[in-house]
Amino acid sequence: MIELAEHLAEILDVGPGTRVFEVDCGRGEFLLPLHQNGYIVGGIDGDRDAIEAASASMPDGLFQIGAAASLDPGVPWHVVVCRSFARTTDLDYMRGVLARMFAKATHAIALVGVPDERRQWMLHALAEIGANAIQIEDATHLENADAATFNVFARV
Repeated sequence: MIELAEHLAEILDVGPGTRVFEVDCGRGEFLLPLHQNGYIVGGIDGDRDAIEAASASMPDGLFQIGAAASLDPGVPWHVVVCRSFARTTDLDYMRGVLARMFAKATHAIALVGVPDERRQWMLHALAEIGANAIQIEDATHLENADAATFNVFARV
């Protein structure tokens, strides 16, 4: 996760003090290296035990229990990240989450490990919400995934 966190910071040109929020953050494994390097972190996840673990390892992090679709766009963060798009099959649900992420972010969104078969869908969904400066990269080398995946970074 350290390599992925460093890569995200480099691609998005962010550093310590940046507010990074993760959708479906689990136990905070992705956020921990950022937190340890001075980023302000937070996340949402439906698993109470995972949120409690994230809160315990990052006591000053801002974590909440809830579904990705309940993400509150009224509370802004610089960067909003999601690594769970591969696990969701409902594309309408994903489109709603993507729109909420875009509304919440003030600098950029990052979607990590998206299956290649969703590339066209993703480009269309990003265009629908008005994303610009979109960067897509092969992610298989970063994720050590069995299937072909890609990462998307979009400025808001």
